[in-house]
Amino acid sequence: MNKDFLKPVLIIAVAAILTGVVAWVLPVWNNDVFTIRKMPWFSALLNSDKDTDPPAAQQKKIADTPSPLRPFLNKLGAMKPLTGKTAFIEETSGSAPRKLRIAYFSDSIIEGDLITAPLRSTLQDIYGGTGVGMMPITSIVSGFKQTIRHEFSRNWETISFMTRDKGDVSLGITGYTFIPRSYYMEQKKIETDSPDNIESPDSLFVSDSLATAPAKPVETRIAKFYVQDDPWVEYRAVDIAGGAAYFEGIKLYYSHATDSSIVRISYDSAPPVTRQLKAGNSLQALNISPGTPIKRIRLSFSNKDPLHLYGLSFDEDRGIYVDNFPIRGYSGMYFQRIHAEILRAFHQNLNYDLVVLQYGENVSNPKNTDYENYKRAMIRTIEYIQTAMPKVPILIVSAHDRSIKVGTKYQTSPDIPILVKTQSEFAKETGCAFWNLYEAMGGYNSMLGLVNQNPPLAGKDYTHFTRRGADYVAELLLKFLKGES
Repeated sequence: MNKDFLKPVLIIAVAAILTGVVAWVLPVWNNDVFTIRKMPWFSALLNSDKDTDPPAAQQKKIADTPSPLRPFLNKLGAMKPLTGKTAFIEETSGSAPRKLRIAYFSDSIIEGDLITAPLRSTLQDIYGGTGVGMMPITSIVSGFKQTIRHEFSRNWETISFMTRDKGDVSLGITGYTFIPRSYYMEQKKIETDSPDNIESPDSLFVSDSLATAPAKPVETRIAKFYVQDDPWVEYRAVDIAGGAAYFEGIKLYYSHATDSSIVRISYDSAPPVTRQLKAGNSLQALNISPGTPIKRIRLSFSNKDPLHLYGLSFDEDRGIYVDNFPIRGYSGMYFQRIHAEILRAFHQNLNYDLVVLQYGENVSNPKNTDYENYKRAMIRTIEYIQTAMPKVPILIVSAHDRSIKVGTKYQTSPDIPILVKTQSEFAKETGCAFWNLYEAMGGYNSMLGLVNQNPPLAGKDYTHFTRRGADYVAELLLKFLKGES
């Protein structure tokens, strides 16, 4: 090697080492002219091969809080399993209930009966029960739901938590209200004129034969289309885990009927029968159970009668039922949209033993480090539910792991541990049970493992579970309820 090149390299290396030593041993000195700080170069070099976890991975784990579930678990423990079946949890003393019901509220995470179907199937296999519980009149994911076949006409007005300027209309327990209409609404792209489209005098003298007029702006509007047919809804039984091979017990829930309000009902292939609805603005439950088990039911209503329909319940007088209540994009806040008298009446009719609230992903924001406003709103929601449904235990299921892209890699969104901690806090402050799904699925970066499994347990959006993934989450929840997590 050329000595003329080697000599300056050695001098620079020795100078760097000496500088490092001096910087390491010199004391810190602050003054008005300049500041001397320690420079731990050597320790940094020694640790350079170790990964430094981001703050999201360093958060202290939040423990589950199962004790507020004790009233529900006592009922479940007292319930007698079917012949030949082993009780789900250790048996407890007390009168054995014939029926237990769970209301499971969430967002798109449970659309299509995800999580709730395997939960329902497991419990019904042990304790009995036939049916999917409450069903809405329409659904944007009806084709995705496998536990029941669900079809409907288009001429329904649908109001939900996500509908603006309809606060005067109470939602039902499903989070929706459906009103028969003689029309339906649809998004339509319309070309609109604007000053930019008006030809200028200069444009009249363009000689290029290939020149074309500028395209008109396109605007998306909601268009109204009128129809003559009455709105209808149809349900068909599906013999699948979490579903039912037939329908036996059926009730219709509605309000705001008049003296002329009716419903026409077709059971299987029999001619339709007409039933009168009870007038009044309060919640009504009409028993429309067939005399014998059926596989199909179709209901139709007058398109000129704007009564409020909330859905149908498919169940019997014994067994366990898990009602699937998803609202896409919903945060879980402002349950007051279900007016107190309606929520209270639904509870009196359906007699819930447990309410599950699984929210969080729709408020998650990687830049957010403070969820106090969300906490206050959720405390109001929980207290509102507790007032309308007194003594019913509430289980808060935390947000699950969600990944965002940082550079070229995906990793846990940094706000998720903060959000989970906030959820554990408002659960504690309101006396609710808390299940840390984020930790149960593996904590930091666990979503990556689910996405990369073969077959995958989560989608490429790094947020939503696949059907297999939802089954996995249901298994984790069942372990939590059994006290095995």
